[in-house]
Amino acid sequence: MQWLFKTLKESQAKFIIITSGTMWSDFMTNAKDSWGSWDVPGREEIFNFIEEHQIGGVLLLSGDRHGARGFGIERPSGFKLYEFEVATLGGVSGPKPFAPDRSAQLFGYGHGLRAFGEFTFDMGQADPEVIFRLINEEGKELENHTFHRSQLTP
Repeated sequence: MQWLFKTLKESQAKFIIITSGTMWSDFMTNAKDSWGSWDVPGREEIFNFIEEHQIGGVLLLSGDRHGARGFGIERPSGFKLYEFEVATLGGVSGPKPFAPDRSAQLFGYGHGLRAFGEFTFDMGQADPEVIFRLINEEGKELENHTFHRSQLTP
């Protein structure tokens, strides 16, 4: 944690991607296979640090072999962190594509999907932007979501 916080604080990057092998959010399976089942205080410490120090441009990337989903994780302050759970190229079956409460969900694809996620950054604007695309095994774009750095800054 000390390394992460020092690195976040010292970063000059317009965008920062923080990755986790498991889901950041608990929307899908009531905290099973997420930070909610093994380190809620740690996750909160990270999220609070980002907000308190106004670390801008943070994107959360999580892994899960059972589908692809995107979430806006609303914080008590009203700020949202965005998580992108990218799919697998193996298409292993698992939970349904959508959380029971879809209000925080940007998109959802369930088992059998073979796809990958891609971030493209455009720094040539006054308010730099990032585009997330979800692309299936045939090269078809399934999702396209654009965020400006200002949207990703507490």
